[in-house]
Amino acid sequence: PLAMVSLKLRPRAAVAAFASTILLAIAVGGIATAGRSFQAALVGLIIGFLHKKRASWLPVGGVAASLGVVWGVGTGIAFWILSDLRTLGLESIRKTLDGFLKLVGHIPHSGGFVDAGHQLGQWFVDWWWIWIPITRFIGVAFLVLAARWLLGAILSRISLDAGWDPLLDASARSAGPREGAEASSPLPLTLTDVDFTYPGADHPALRGVTLSFERPEFTVVVGHNGSGKSTLALLLAGAEPGSGTRRGGGILGAVGGTALVGQRSELLVLGQSVAEDVTWGMSAQQTADLDLDELLERVGLAGLADADPRSLSGGQLQRLALAGALARSPRLLISDESTAMIDRAGRAEMLDLLASLPARGIAVVHITHDPAESARADRVVTLRSGRIVSDRRAEEGAPLIDEAGDPPDSPAPGALGLSVSSTAGAPALINAAHLWADRVAHTYDLGTPWEKPVLRDVSLVLDPGQAMLITGDNGSGKTTLSRVLTGLLIPTWGRVTLGGRPMERCVGDVALSMQFARLQLQRPSVRSDILAAAGHGPRIGTGSAHRKGAISREEGDRIVAEAMELVGLDPALATRGIDDLSGGQMRRVALAGLLASHPSVLILDEPMAGLDAASRDLLISVLDERRGAGLSILVISHDLEGMDTLCDTHGHLAEGVLS
Repeated sequence: PLAMVSLKLRPRAAVAAFASTILLAIAVGGIATAGRSFQAALVGLIIGFLHKKRASWLPVGGVAASLGVVWGVGTGIAFWILSDLRTLGLESIRKTLDGFLKLVGHIPHSGGFVDAGHQLGQWFVDWWWIWIPITRFIGVAFLVLAARWLLGAILSRISLDAGWDPLLDASARSAGPREGAEASSPLPLTLTDVDFTYPGADHPALRGVTLSFERPEFTVVVGHNGSGKSTLALLLAGAEPGSGTRRGGGILGAVGGTALVGQRSELLVLGQSVAEDVTWGMSAQQTADLDLDELLERVGLAGLADADPRSLSGGQLQRLALAGALARSPRLLISDESTAMIDRAGRAEMLDLLASLPARGIAVVHITHDPAESARADRVVTLRSGRIVSDRRAEEGAPLIDEAGDPPDSPAPGALGLSVSSTAGAPALINAAHLWADRVAHTYDLGTPWEKPVLRDVSLVLDPGQAMLITGDNGSGKTTLSRVLTGLLIPTWGRVTLGGRPMERCVGDVALSMQFARLQLQRPSVRSDILAAAGHGPRIGTGSAHRKGAISREEGDRIVAEAMELVGLDPALATRGIDDLSGGQMRRVALAGLLASHPSVLILDEPMAGLDAASRDLLISVLDERRGAGLSILVISHDLEGMDTLCDTHGHLAEGVLS
């Protein structure tokens, strides 16, 4: 860890980590533990620094020898000055050797060996000032060289590139004083004929966008997955367009400026508690002026000020992100799919809150794939293929958007390049097995003051070809249950079996589509991630060994294309980087990889989050077809739309009990 800190972060961060390590070691284990920690941490810092400088083995060897000399001479001087320490150390060595020789003495004809051992022990005591510096020199030098060899493979996988961040300067960027607006206000904000292209992309994500926001109102931006909604959010938050002009906006994160709530709420947590996370970066005076309890109650997190954010559900994390944004009293709030992980009742409450903010002087731009969320909008902007196809206001009298999520007189979803046709028949499964959970209960941090029971009584049997829906409110334990059923988490009580085998012994046999799709995508490109999930990717660290044997380039392209078509993705996206995708596209890429692996049981945790209506229909159709081939499906969701056509069993999880 210290090597990675030294490699990636600034020197002051490395020094802080080093000091924290030593202080914690003293508190936990005393001086002896601190000594070991000091040595390990120091070597880690040195290796990280050398790797950052791309040092070859020759300078590494020089550093190892130099550190060994310093350590050996320093230890010798310490033993010379601190006589009590020297006596204690030498006595400990002699007693250890005497004990070993006493055991050896029980072996017949070992007298000569024992006598030689005693003489060696006496030599250690008499000549300590020679062998202690030499052994310290050899040990430390070898430790540095071994650490360089062991850590090299790990550190080489960490990019030293700072990465591309379109919002890096957005916190300080402002157009300056404008007529009728304060210098610190992001409004009015105008985009004129703006294009935006991601690095490495061959076409713009947004083209010819012209928008203006002049007063506080509730604006909803609607579009299908991949239409450019999140890219528009970046531009509104302060990213510089590739072409066109942008006036206003900026001062991202400042009090009274622009606030952005992204769709990947798992990456927005900074504090160790809910209260600390909400007030992160705020001054003492700003924190004192904030009514934290009232704010948490407004976003649906009442009573959770002291809770650990890591214990919150996905929906609660999105509420937490919104609370952090509102704490800074922004003039412009950009909400990018902030309701995607929230249950139906909570979604209605969140939309009510967003719709009420313009009355408080906050302009709200809410980005969503769900046209139903525009019911209370003052204005609806519709995106398709990176272009604005509609910009309507409520007072115009015409319907803002139709039931399919498109403006009136727009083409049908099939015209958008998203195929919703039936897929080819799936191969029948030969390893189908029953998934059985028997009276499962789970408590986090059991036996500590922080113990938290999540599951209390869960029993279910999932037969081959059966589809079951499990619903529950945010925080009811749905995600914990998914981890238990896949063997990633061993339950505190009860057991889970697959075909009679304990689940923890067959981890990987049950496929899991995680709630946060980005955390499941481990490879740099769409193609490589799907192949890896399907079992054709190289093992980490080898680059050549394949879990299912080597395949040709053509065979890999075929597997990827078929998997992407299954989930309604254009195979042309196979070369795209993972982080260039929208949230809905990431979710479909993760599912494509799982389906390409042909699992016997598939657990989907909030599979519909971030998907538009056409993608939902296609996904349900694909899963229903796979059921006919024997695939068992367990859907864990707060969203019931369309599930009655897929799932034949419905369970509800409340307070850790499945009924």
